Amino acid sequence: MARRLQWIALNESEVVEWLRAKALVAEPAAVAELAGRGDCGDLLERVEKRLSAAPGGGFVATKKMLDEVVAEKEVEQRAAAAVVVVEATGFKPAARDVASRLRFRDEWSASTRSGCGGGVNDFVGYFRDRFKRIAPILRARASEAGVTPISKLKSVVQGRGARIVGIVADKRETKNGHLIFELEDEEGIAVCLVSKDSPLMQTGRQIVLDEVIAVDGVVSNSLFVAKNIVWPEVPIREKRLADEDVAAAFISDLHVGSRFFLQDQFQKFLRFLKGEGSESEKEVAGKIKYLFVAGDVVDGIGVYPSQEKELVTKDIYMQYEIFAELMKIIPEYIEVIVIPGNHDAVRVAEPQPPLLPEFTKSLSGYSNIHFAGNPAVAEAHGLSVLMYHGSSLFSMIENNPALAGGFQNPEKVGIDLLRRRHLSPIYGGNPVVPECRDYLVIPDIPDIFHFGHVHKNGYADYRGTMVINSGTWQDVTEYQVKQGHVPSPCQLPVYNLRTGGLNVLSFKEAPA
Repeated sequence: MARRLQWIALNESEVVEWLRAKALVAEPAAVAELAGRGDCGDLLERVEKRLSAAPGGGFVATKKMLDEVVAEKEVEQRAAAAVVVVEATGFKPAARDVASRLRFRDEWSASTRSGCGGGVNDFVGYFRDRFKRIAPILRARASEAGVTPISKLKSVVQGRGARIVGIVADKRETKNGHLIFELEDEEGIAVCLVSKDSPLMQTGRQIVLDEVIAVDGVVSNSLFVAKNIVWPEVPIREKRLADEDVAAAFISDLHVGSRFFLQDQFQKFLRFLKGEGSESEKEVAGKIKYLFVAGDVVDGIGVYPSQEKELVTKDIYMQYEIFAELMKIIPEYIEVIVIPGNHDAVRVAEPQPPLLPEFTKSLSGYSNIHFAGNPAVAEAHGLSVLMYHGSSLFSMIENNPALAGGFQNPEKVGIDLLRRRHLSPIYGGNPVVPECRDYLVIPDIPDIFHFGHVHKNGYADYRGTMVINSGTWQDVTEYQVKQGHVPSPCQLPVYNLRTGGLNVLSFKEAPA
């Protein structure tokens, strides 16, 4: 039995003999399932590999384990079969003849600059950097009273108006229904009050911890009574457009390796890029020059409890291999930009570095496929694209009553982050590394803001910025059902960079 058995069919006795030679045994149902299969030897080798990788080792091959191995192999075969996707006859994409104009804003990348040791000074430096970069935006906003340092409020005449700028250090409602929040700058702390009868109360409830805001108000004894709350905001500006007729497509949350990954639909999307479809679809596909991928490209391993029950590919390297095979199908004239998400094999805490070469080595020879950190800013044909996976959306929706329903309308949360000029204002709402520079600040207004994470498509044109949540290519999971989420899988937004028009195509129906 020393010969290689990968593609040899064995009877039950031979299966048992092979297992015994490896000091393994199998449940009778597993032996019966293996016997007679043309790929019996291949499955046996996969079972052996899985048992050897089990914590503490293993020697019993169960029917359940065999079913998982078979399902995993089927996924691999389907991914390999995707390689045969060819360009449709007569398809002449206009974007192929357009020179790429892609560059990355390296100042957004923390991958080579991380120096955080987790000490107190790191946290102090992190918040000082946040304040230093957002406060000037607020100070530049028109105010009759100018801006008063918090430490100077004691010298302001009682009842006279003033503006202060600071980080929200605390927020609470009193038992009488008033809103109290503390605002801190580099030299002092002000206790601010919004009366329960104030028309500002609804606005005040939208304040979140750790963000930088300005407050207009008057001094009243030891309190600063708020009359207006000002966020850094996005200035109203004209939408910028490219000078060539090219488009960008946006995807996120593939979750390759999950049994819910809609691979047939994704391959239909890949065939669309190759020119398969109606004449109108060919026209749209032919203009796509850029494809932005906003994280969670694989489902990962051990991301949430009992995840293995929902995986068909339990090897993280194989998950990325399948992803790579899918990416290789994309036409070489399309620039593909990939950032990680919370399911990917990088640190969970933001900012996240790009995917490691050990997971992307299969794509190293593909000059059109680029890996960046999360967040990242790329310029495509002169338009800036801010990419962020979107892990902060959960904490923002939970802490801002104005964002109720945000899981169904993620574009509202995207607008809210732009208004606060920060991608994850609430420290601790999701893991963030206190680097000496706060890489989640939004110093410059992007032309396009692309994110994902909540598996729900959403779009908005906000003050000249196109806000896009590109949804998912994963079917509804049990967890999402329990949470009441309603994903919108396989919806592809395509944004024309010259006209500013948005076209959303559906690939939900799997090919026959």
